[in-house]
Amino acid sequence: MIYEVNFNICALIIYLFTVYYMAVKKNTYKLQNRFFFAITIACVVCTLADIVNAMFLNVRVLPTMLSMMETQGVDSVFRNTLMQALSLNMTMLFANAPVAVQKALMYVSIYTYLLPHNLLPPLFCFYIMHVLGLTSKRKKSFFALLCLPFCCSLLLVATNPFTHIVFYYDQSLFYNRGPAMFALYTVALFYIIMDIVCVVRYSNALSSTKSFALLLFVISCVLAIVLQYFFQNILIELFVESIALLCILFTIENDSEIYNNVTHVYNRSAFLMENTASIETKTEYTVVLVKLLNMAYYNSILGYNFMGGVAQEVSLYLTSVSSRESVYDCENGNFAIVLYHTSPEKTGRLVKTLRTHFADDLTHKDINIPFTTQICVINLPHDINTVEDLMVLVDTASTKTGTRVSLMSGIQMKLLQRKAAVEKAVQRALSNRSFKVFYQPIWNCQTGRIHSAEALVRIFDEELGDISPEEFIPIAEKNGTIFEIGEYVFENTCRMFSKEGLKNIGIQFIEVNLSPVQCMRKNIADTFRAILEKYSVSASSINLEITESAAISNPEMFLQTMQELRNMRFTFSLDDYGTGYSNASYIFNLDFDIIKLDKSILWQAGEKATAKIILDNTIRMIKQMNLKIVMEGVETEEQKNIVSRMGVDYCQGHLISKPLDESSFIEFCKEFNRNSI
Repeated sequence: MIYEVNFNICALIIYLFTVYYMAVKKNTYKLQNRFFFAITIACVVCTLADIVNAMFLNVRVLPTMLSMMETQGVDSVFRNTLMQALSLNMTMLFANAPVAVQKALMYVSIYTYLLPHNLLPPLFCFYIMHVLGLTSKRKKSFFALLCLPFCCSLLLVATNPFTHIVFYYDQSLFYNRGPAMFALYTVALFYIIMDIVCVVRYSNALSSTKSFALLLFVISCVLAIVLQYFFQNILIELFVESIALLCILFTIENDSEIYNNVTHVYNRSAFLMENTASIETKTEYTVVLVKLLNMAYYNSILGYNFMGGVAQEVSLYLTSVSSRESVYDCENGNFAIVLYHTSPEKTGRLVKTLRTHFADDLTHKDINIPFTTQICVINLPHDINTVEDLMVLVDTASTKTGTRVSLMSGIQMKLLQRKAAVEKAVQRALSNRSFKVFYQPIWNCQTGRIHSAEALVRIFDEELGDISPEEFIPIAEKNGTIFEIGEYVFENTCRMFSKEGLKNIGIQFIEVNLSPVQCMRKNIADTFRAILEKYSVSASSINLEITESAAISNPEMFLQTMQELRNMRFTFSLDDYGTGYSNASYIFNLDFDIIKLDKSILWQAGEKATAKIILDNTIRMIKQMNLKIVMEGVETEEQKNIVSRMGVDYCQGHLISKPLDESSFIEFCKEFNRNSI
């Protein structure tokens, strides 16, 4: 039998390229990378040994083959060509060597092939488990048992010179498989099954591309073994595996996607992948966050190039106190250290070291930079158990404490976790359309009747219960869901106004809150117009309530949006006047119809004489501008009488009514206005 080595030569080229690529990229920081590098080196050795062994075997069979050809009358030119193709100088030297030497060389080559070849299945199994994050979860005893099949196969190969149970060479030095060769294939099959089980069971721990790359390699190994079994003279097994290994190199081992070229540590994407795998496999580990809270400030003052050098020095320091494979740059001055198999004592010493280091100014190019640093220790999955919650902790900084270095407290962590939980509740409410719109009546001080109402959105979540809009609206504004929530409230309000005929019971309009973020949306006028037409409601039946922050955030876009809506006959209220950014210039520079005074002004007026003077003069100023006034937070008869005497037009608060659901609101207004005639 003549062995075809061309496929092995191609495989050797691919393996050598892989080794060169990893060496040039210096891609051996993580244990995962080192496993892959070891697999590649083992494949190189296997391929070289297989080529040499095949050439030795070809030389042994060549004389017999040429004699058979001559007997059968095969053309001499063809025989000479075959002789030249297979009889290289080295192999001819081998053919002329003593039989004992030939036998020794053949045994060396086959053992050089078999030993690393039998190492490949367990090595790749460990590689897959490490990629999936399983090595940090399992105990040492598990890996000892996992190595047992390999140790058995190793024992069979090591004792083969005495037992000839795996393979042997006959008197003519022809290669023959022994009865234990089947055992080696069985061991390989065991590890292949382990590979498939791990990849399928924990497929969510990896992207679909990477899961496919791992499965492709395992399946390729199986197909290669089958092909090799049926076509023993065509050495194709290692070639097929080399192609599959190349796929892994450019997917799982491709650091260009997960490596930060500025700080020279793993980036945010790598952090996400690492934690996704570890959380999915329920691994217990620790993440230490180092958050440089004033990084954005220094970026604006010193420039991104300069601060890139600072971030590089921070990364270098973090790798010096931990390891390069555990440090991640999560962007915007947020760094993370991922620790496996650590103890609270070791973590405590690390945190102490970090606090001492960041308590001093960092110096870069003779410039001292005093960072305000926050350190957070997170034990997963005890403290949190989702990647989403972890990234909230990474991206959100708690209130600065006034100290140079602070530890994030358990309370602060709980607040951030609550924020993540509320964000999920908002998503659930949008998916289930489970938002509830309530309406709080607004009382007319002159007529004594319910004149209008404010639409208020609420969430009643199955997991979190009632969630206040003060809590979920800011979150919705940041993640963009405020647009869907705003449209939901606007449409429900228009539907109710159309259905119930509110003007027949004295309700002139409904106030709908317009978020500052909504004001920045260019097509908001078109969206509102379509909803009004759907329910045949006039825009004058809706009063849009806006806070001052909407005008401040983007004044040009706000004025344009406001004018488009004003052209549609919407009216406008300025909400919460008297707090935050309150500035009288917004009242006369912007075209508002109603000014809503914040409840805090009224409540302070009941306690302080100066606050009462401010309230009185504020009302007088607004009335002189011919604007209507709504007093929020009216809870007692005394408060109602005070603001009525001062000239307030409307009152809103629990004295008149708390926010009511649609049906209760309708009944309340009918009854109240009927009794007020």
